[in-house]
Amino acid sequence: MLIGRDRELGQIAALLGEARRGRSGALAIVGEPGVGKTALLEEARRQAADLRVLAGTGVEIESELPYANLHELLRPLLALLPRIPASQARALAAALALEDGEPDALAVGAGTLSLLVEAAEEAAVLVLLDDAHWLDSASSGALLFAARRVRAEQIAVLVAYRGSSSVFDPLPRLELEPLGREDARRLLRERTEPVSAADETRVLAAAAGNPLALLELPVELAHELPSSPTAHERLQRAFSQRLDALPAESRLGLLLAAAEPETSTVRRAAEIQRLEDPLSAAEVAGLIRAEDGALTFRHPVVRSLVYAEASAGERAAAHRALADALATEADRDRRAWHLGASAEGPDEVIAALLEQTAERAITRGGHAAAARALERAARLSPDRAERVRRLYAASRSEYWGGDAAKAGALAEEALPLAEDPLLHADLLQQVHAVGEWAGAGLPETVFLRELERAGLDDDRRARLLYVVVKQRLDRFDANGAVSLAPELEQYARGASTWWQPRTLAGAAGAYLLAGERERAIPLFRELAAHPAMPAGFAYDYLALEWYDEVRASLAETLRQGRTDGNVLRIVWNQSAGAHLELRQGRLSAALAAAAEAIPLGELLGVPAIVGIASAALAAVHAWRGEADACNARARAAAATAHATGDRLHEGLAHQALGLLALGTGRPADAIVELEPLARRWARSTVVEPAFVPFVPDLIEGYALSGATSEARELLDRFAPLARVATGTRMLAACARCEGLLGAADDFDSAFSSGLELLEPSPHALELARTRLAYGERLRRVGRRREARIQLQAAHDAFAAVGATPWETRVAAELRATGVQVKAATRSGSDLTPQELHIAALVAEGKSNKEIAAAIYLSPKTVEYHLANTFRKLDIHSRAELARIFAQGEAREETPAHVLSENLVA
Repeated sequence: MLIGRDRELGQIAALLGEARRGRSGALAIVGEPGVGKTALLEEARRQAADLRVLAGTGVEIESELPYANLHELLRPLLALLPRIPASQARALAAALALEDGEPDALAVGAGTLSLLVEAAEEAAVLVLLDDAHWLDSASSGALLFAARRVRAEQIAVLVAYRGSSSVFDPLPRLELEPLGREDARRLLRERTEPVSAADETRVLAAAAGNPLALLELPVELAHELPSSPTAHERLQRAFSQRLDALPAESRLGLLLAAAEPETSTVRRAAEIQRLEDPLSAAEVAGLIRAEDGALTFRHPVVRSLVYAEASAGERAAAHRALADALATEADRDRRAWHLGASAEGPDEVIAALLEQTAERAITRGGHAAAARALERAARLSPDRAERVRRLYAASRSEYWGGDAAKAGALAEEALPLAEDPLLHADLLQQVHAVGEWAGAGLPETVFLRELERAGLDDDRRARLLYVVVKQRLDRFDANGAVSLAPELEQYARGASTWWQPRTLAGAAGAYLLAGERERAIPLFRELAAHPAMPAGFAYDYLALEWYDEVRASLAETLRQGRTDGNVLRIVWNQSAGAHLELRQGRLSAALAAAAEAIPLGELLGVPAIVGIASAALAAVHAWRGEADACNARARAAAATAHATGDRLHEGLAHQALGLLALGTGRPADAIVELEPLARRWARSTVVEPAFVPFVPDLIEGYALSGATSEARELLDRFAPLARVATGTRMLAACARCEGLLGAADDFDSAFSSGLELLEPSPHALELARTRLAYGERLRRVGRRREARIQLQAAHDAFAAVGATPWETRVAAELRATGVQVKAATRSGSDLTPQELHIAALVAEGKSNKEIAAAIYLSPKTVEYHLANTFRKLDIHSRAELARIFAQGEAREETPAHVLSENLVA
């Protein structure tokens, strides 16, 4: 039994008990070296005699090999691969080098979860991860993904690591503190070599509650207190003294073991170095132990000390011997790493081998490992051009591996060294792309200077110009953007196959925002022939109201993204799709799309796209009157968009807050949200009204609050632009505003014009808003019968989608006309976004395994959410759920509300 760890053992026992009862959980055990993390894991193993235990330990040298630790952990479960979703099984098999392929990281994480769930079907599972700070990053990512998503399975996960931060920090945390004085005294008395009463106080003080120090610290070293300031440093000195006492041959043998975890390789390398008996003395000294043919260090501190205290020449010789011992094709990557560590100066042969290792790592999804191999290859490159090229490749791999800061540092290091103008331009764009996600991209002047360099091809010129044009469009400098558009269009025609349509779209967007539709529309028509373009530039196509093209493109590229495991494509498409559904009043579909995009985007680390999806979700909450949720999502989205300089999506986020205020009868609050946006638009050169859709809402806020002169002034500026643009949505919004501002005897024609535009359109909620505004004016001039017709239609539309505040407003107007209306209610069967998304996929006929593969969950978790959905909707079969969704889609209703009654008596 561990001494002084009753609280911690209680938490572990509770975790294991929950797993036995089918409620999964995870716990991170964090603390300094020697504080007892490994001991707690061993005690957990002892308590889990009835569970299936899967264990893995991080080793520093293996942190360079993608999925090495995951392979170690999951090896006992590989026979279960055929039982998990096929796409996850393929990704996992590729990651573990069981078959060829380039795995998607999230699919590997989902496959890890599914494999653990399948194992838990046979018996509860305990996953133990020790020294997790040394796990390779690809394995860490997959294991964290799984640990955060265990829910209704028989799985417990314990992760032990040291350090102030870790990839596992999102897990519930158990901070392991030093032992209290009395517990430390009890443990001290458990030492193999007793400590005299006279020395006890000194040893207790020197160990400072660190259990390993209490058991290992020599009494003589305790007498030197306080020459080493921390217990950890005293512990290092204790082990260092033991190392110094070893024969030279033993220290060299330990060095081999410290640099390579595979025991057979260590023994072969020892033979190469002609070491006759290199490890027995270390075993006698208690620094290592040999069990079942494997070598284990007494503590990770020992491994680190052995390596750190060896001379540079000794380390290089050890790595050369280990490389020579790894002669098979299967060991080529480990061999390359050892050769890289053995090099004491530039070496192109080794650099080339490391680059090949990086290429293989990328095919297995090991971008972080590839980045480190490429960086080491760059350091070893004798040729400057090769060094720069490899640094650029390392930067790209770091970026795709999720370390944007390191990616930026590598690109910035390479940039001043690049002499080739094409590579220099690529590096410049890499520095910008990395910084842009954090709102710190390069200013346009840098790109304009770059364009003056000789030797650039059309592809680079188009890409550089595209960045400048996009920056100007994002900050609503339409004149500045359109001034470069003809030149951008010219270079785009000569760009590569991939970049040509994308850079052409930049020119088309500039023409559109500047009001030059006659030049924009032919380009967008041409680009629509590329199936992916309407999806990639969805907001331009939405501004044109080419909804069919956008929907078809989003659907096709989303299907392809799911097939290929392209998670970034899924996140972008679902973010854009949420705004498409929102435009058409399909709040249920908008909610489901945003609900998928946001968590996946957060996992990928793409806050700009998460902000776009959050703005759409905020608008759904606004329509439904969910004030707290709307405020949280909208404020976060607006802050992200502001940081990246994206004026369109900053405006959409604030528009959601304005919509919430208008729906809940607070026009003054809507003005507060929207007026600053309108002032900024007034200072800009943007002409296309669809990029400032908040303007009609501000006009309505002015009108409802009695500020009619401000409303009229803004409408007089906006309406002519809407007439030139001819978009139905903005023209109809102007007609509604005109009706709100018209004289008591002169508003019918404006409202009628708006209704005529909207009735054949897909803008269902805009139509309902116009009917509400028209009905309110009709009632106020005493035309009750006509008012009822408009108000009742508006009420039905708002009730169908659960737009409760708008429904409440219409109900009050209807009562004023003499109609009896039930109070607006929200169905108690509301589904969470995750449940709604899963329910929609079930309605499409997908199985739980197919859904799990599509949305990166385990089938068991899908089953859990589906059970909650059945309970909330009071149904018992997938067929019933499909019928509910079919009815909801036919009426453009939110499935969670379809059970609500027609509220108009």
